[in-house]
Amino acid sequence: MSISDLKKIIIQKLESKYGAPLNSEICIPSDEYIRLQFWPKNPATQTASQYTGRFNIKYKIQTRQLSKFHPDAHYCAALFQYMRLFSIKFRKYTSFICADDKHKIAIGEGIATSTGVRNKKSLVPQNVDLTSSDHDYTKLSLTPSVTLFIDIPESINESFYHGQVYVSYKDTTFQPSTAIQHATEIYNNIKKQHQENLPEMLLLSPNRHHLHDYANVGNTYTLMVVLIIDVRTAPYHSWMNPAERVMSILNLALQGVTLQHDKMDDILEDIFKSKNTLEEICLAAEGNKQLAIQLQKSIEEVQSLLKERTIRLSLNEKSFQHYKLAYRMQIDELFEKIYKIDETLELHETSLRNALSKHGIL
Repeated sequence: MSISDLKKIIIQKLESKYGAPLNSEICIPSDEYIRLQFWPKNPATQTASQYTGRFNIKYKIQTRQLSKFHPDAHYCAALFQYMRLFSIKFRKYTSFICADDKHKIAIGEGIATSTGVRNKKSLVPQNVDLTSSDHDYTKLSLTPSVTLFIDIPESINESFYHGQVYVSYKDTTFQPSTAIQHATEIYNNIKKQHQENLPEMLLLSPNRHHLHDYANVGNTYTLMVVLIIDVRTAPYHSWMNPAERVMSILNLALQGVTLQHDKMDDILEDIFKSKNTLEEICLAAEGNKQLAIQLQKSIEEVQSLLKERTIRLSLNEKSFQHYKLAYRMQIDELFEKIYKIDETLELHETSLRNALSKHGIL
């Protein structure tokens, strides 16, 4: 939780109690004043004397930052630069979308388990160590999917890190990330973001799960626009994707949180405990539909908790929005429209190579 987030929550509670707008007699302190009420990061520094220590809490941080070289990094960066210049030139007709999936969020089984967020600060009591259960050996997890609709600036010198953020939390076991599912979700988000004024061109910066060179995925966007430009970052350079930068804000909703799935009945719990991998769990769920239903229900509270924490976040005064997952019915409805474009396509044969081979090109 950031200082501004804490201040906003307190103001909302005061408004719900005393009504909005607040009476002039109710004084709201500045962000800096609130910050100085905590414990200093380092009591030995000169600035530590400015802190009151009224709140027996301070920030602790675990640092880890790695990077790796790739020979294509320069060319991908140049392509991304050209795409930004293109978007500025045709900003009235363009929608610039960046998408990415965050690392999995562990869900504890029988014990509350840390989300595993690193490189971000957490508020803890002054004399308490920052500890949690080991998160490396859990079978259940959630995968956050982030989509950023960039507010295209008027100049290349201005920031491209402004816009509307959409987030969802997918069950890694029963809601795997697939290209056609992501296409359906982005298709829905585009209609929600632009409503009646749909863009004529799409500029896309996806990750490997959002591959837009799949025939089905490409045809999805041709239902709406005339031109699609797709640029991906070089391997090991996903940090250049603006959606990846949003992850640092998303970490505010995930830090200092421990998660645990709701207990199922004893028989289903025993079946679940006997399975050690996602493949084994999925095979067991195919033969026992009740196991699949109850497992998904057991993490609904976790998904709801993360949703409530996420929609409190904001990027440049624009609150994050949570979007619902694309279910099979929505995917099938969209595929029916895609099928009218190319009747040779099949839902589970989505690669461009398959599409070209059916037309005798390969």
